[in-house]
Parts: sequence; structure tokens; C-alpha cells
Amino acid sequence: MNVFFVFDDGAIQTPPLSGTILPGITRDSILALARRKGHVVREERYAIDQWRADAASGRLRECFACGTAAVVAAIGKIKSQQGDFSIGDGNGGPVTSALKSELVGIQRGQIADVDGWVRKIL
Repeated sequence: MNVFFVFDDGAIQTPPLSGTILPGITRDSILALARRKGHVVREERYAIDQWRADAASGRLRECFACGTAAVVAAIGKIKSQQGDFSIGDGNGGPVTSALKSELVGIQRGQIADVDGWVRKIL
């Protein structure tokens, strides 16, 4: 799975592709949809300490994971030996919900596929 962070200015950040972050169709689709919706999208490293600080300050509003099986899954709370912390209200948020709804809508044929992602199988 890949992880995405949504900030108070509407920007979305995800780690760059590397040995631990793998390329994927769901990741690419989320990046394309977010850009189309006008979000600034950054592919940059994001340390857990910064994640914790941004969640505490309110700068980090939403966080979600994406992948083939889950499509998009909100991340509301992080548990660790250094202490737990919540992102936003702990229940996802409007950006996460909108991206998931649009991607699932395209997959199900309920929203027009302007990118030619869907193929009819006979």
C-alpha cells in the first residue's frame, strides 16, 4: 500500500517511489485525480516525527492509504511505542472521501472515464 497526507492548505503529499514505496495503478490514479481536482501534489519523504508534529498542530488534516485491494482507506490513528496520535478527527475527511468516491465510481462505470483507464472485457 501507499500512504497519502492531506494538509490544511489542500496540498497532498506522498512518499516518492523508492525501494520501499512501489509503483502502482491505484497510486497513479489517485495522483492523477488529485491533480485534476486542483490539489498541489508533492512526492516527498515525510518522517514520522514530522507526521506526528503536523497531526498535533492541525496542519495535517487527513491521511489515507491506497492499494489494489483497499482502493482508499482512511487512516485515523497511529499507534506506536512513542505514543499514539490521531489525524484530524480520526475518521478520514472530505478529500479522502472524494478521491475514493471518484475512483470507485470510475471503476464501476458510474463516472465517466476520461482517461481511458477502464477496459471492457468480453
